[in-house]
Amino acid sequence: MIERTDIFNINFYKKERFHGSYKGMHYRIEKYEPEEGDTVLRVTVWPGPYNFDTTPDEQKNCASYPFTEDGLTQVCDHLNEFYAAHFCN
Repeated sequence: MIERTDIFNINFYKKERFHGSYKGMHYRIEKYEPEEGDTVLRVTVWPGPYNFDTTPDEQKNCASYPFTEDGLTQVCDHLNEFYAAHFCN
């Protein structure tokens, strides 16, 4: 299970992306600034073993959450729910 402390705090995402993996599930968390609307945290999940750039877009799943500490908690919940739904036998 991915813990909230595993994905740092919101200040990290102001300048950096985070790549992680959990039992074959790879993910990226980043700050995303759309042309219209508020800045959000975007989390992208894909199956291993390949990295983000070499994995076809059709195999990636994206979700967005508020760019806040609570948004990071939602990202953590999303990752665990996605893992349970798509990576557990």
